[in-house]
Amino acid sequence: MKILFANFVLQGNRFMEDLKLGLEKHAEVVYNYKEFWRCENDYDVVHLHWPEFLSYDVQKYVFRTEPFPAELFNKIETCLKYWKEHSTIIYTRHVQYPHRRHDQDFLNLYKMVSSYSDTVVHFANYSIKQFKEWYPEHKDIHHVVIPHQNYAAIPNSSTKSSARKQLKIGDDKFVMLVFGTVFEQEKEFIKKAFSFIPTENKILLSPSWKVSRRKIGYIRLREWVWKLDRWFAKRNKTLQIEKGFIKEEDAHLYINSADFMLIPRQKELNSGNITLAFTFSKVVVGRNGGDIGELLNETGNPTFIEGYELSLKQAIEKAVTLSKTDLGEKNQELAIEEWGVDTISKMYIDEMKKAIERKK
Repeated sequence: MKILFANFVLQGNRFMEDLKLGLEKHAEVVYNYKEFWRCENDYDVVHLHWPEFLSYDVQKYVFRTEPFPAELFNKIETCLKYWKEHSTIIYTRHVQYPHRRHDQDFLNLYKMVSSYSDTVVHFANYSIKQFKEWYPEHKDIHHVVIPHQNYAAIPNSSTKSSARKQLKIGDDKFVMLVFGTVFEQEKEFIKKAFSFIPTENKILLSPSWKVSRRKIGYIRLREWVWKLDRWFAKRNKTLQIEKGFIKEEDAHLYINSADFMLIPRQKELNSGNITLAFTFSKVVVGRNGGDIGELLNETGNPTFIEGYELSLKQAIEKAVTLSKTDLGEKNQELAIEEWGVDTISKMYIDEMKKAIERKK
């Protein structure tokens, strides 16, 4: 079997790297977006992931407000028509729309791309239900749930105590971790969640939280104030933010230092950080919605109803209690025993073979 990963290489994206390595034990895998656009060469399977990563030309519009070009939209559809006829299209539904832009243009792009799929892979059943509600006209698509594979490939050479020692965090501190990008609209929510931890001896560890520039018209003053704000932020022992880029080989220090992880996404479908936290035996708190809520509820991790402070408070307090039990170890057992790369890759291969057979 020959498989094409039809998006540009996402540097540091462990999901894509590990899945490719896993699939290569069963098939030839080509990770080259240009092959998708050339509409040539033979592939048994074209594997789609994020539509905005089909090319750099597509991605750049995620960061703009101008309309998505009709010419580019039509070119994508022309390519999809070709691959639909000459191959089998598998689409893994990571998100319901891009994090940074989900206007009608990108909703239409996602709808169009998914319409050419032979099989859509989801991380949980909620995604299947939502997909069918959003796209009732997509009737001839096969749906399957394949979990997000674990992050066992990430180095993990520290204990909780040794990680805290390296990050200069006291063993007596209670640490809430928010890992990955923090969007501006999430900051007040994260601070509110942190305030509900029932102790003053606590730390919010959010290494990728960036200090924003204030709305000051005079540019020199704005930049000076921003640099000063960052200086103070880096010296704050309670809110530990602005740590700069965290290398993959250092991620274990931050995760192992934590007592639990908070998923701040309020509207997103999935979060790979759940799988990441489970791999490192952490309790996770997230919203009671989407695939996020389904997975956390199934595994006994606390969830909150978005927009309800009491619900968030109760979820945080429950996380504090559960962090002192064996739930983290149970999370890790699930991630290691059922979500291994070899297991997940074999599930993908089996579904690809079935999809190819259905088209004959």
